[in-house]
Amino acid sequence: MTAGCCASTTRTRGGSAPHAPVVALLHGSGPGTTGWSAFALQRPALREAGLRLITPDLPGWGRSDGVVCKEDRSQLNARALQAVLDAAGVHAPVHLVGTSMGAHSAVAFALQWPGRVACMVLASGGTGGRSNFHPALPEGVRSMLDFYQEPTAARMRSFLECVVFDSSALTAEMVQQKLAAAMACPQHLTNFVESLRQHPAQFGDVTHRLAEITLPTLVIWGSEDRVVPLDIGLQIAQRIPGADLHVLGRCGHVPHLERPHDVNHLLTRFLA
Repeated sequence: MTAGCCASTTRTRGGSAPHAPVVALLHGSGPGTTGWSAFALQRPALREAGLRLITPDLPGWGRSDGVVCKEDRSQLNARALQAVLDAAGVHAPVHLVGTSMGAHSAVAFALQWPGRVACMVLASGGTGGRSNFHPALPEGVRSMLDFYQEPTAARMRSFLECVVFDSSALTAEMVQQKLAAAMACPQHLTNFVESLRQHPAQFGDVTHRLAEITLPTLVIWGSEDRVVPLDIGLQIAQRIPGADLHVLGRCGHVPHLERPHDVNHLLTRFLA
């Protein structure tokens, strides 16, 4: 049911050929996030590079089904992606680009179906492991959970301020737009809270399994990430054999939004 709904939100616009290499873009867990909105600044560059794009709304976000996740959410998302690819008739290995929760999901998919993945780009996520230098729940995570518990404009602003490095450009209009997107489906918010209540460890720690991944992997991180601290990115890059790590200075948890030109250059060069 969930995967079917995700498949219905898959979009493959652009001038890419039917048999062009496929890139699955996997979004993060921020309230109001969708696959289409999360990668708005990447799609033109990737389409121009001749790639076919698939951008699902993962279960519990956007136009996907409402779901209370009583298991490892990365595994749920991986199965949803498998269903989306099957529904889209994609059977050749795909490129996975995931940010935050989407990076966790990409890793889960690669561990479960390594033959279906050509390469991976992991931005600001990839394992449920803990930072060695920061509290168990970093400031950005606590701010996000506060919003899910009580969705208000003030709490949305606090969350967004934690996500980016420089919040000076964050306007009241931007906050209201993100709040409206989050409230478009209030069931997703309440389901997220209930999911945490029933299964607190929503993202299992697969740090010990990263060495099993032999795919070409690019890890991208913001040096000032207050949601998933930089040392997590270092752990991922060290444990995946041959992975490359690119750290963007003066950048927070969403490098694809804060530094789109740099990220687009990294993506197109790596995926090509």
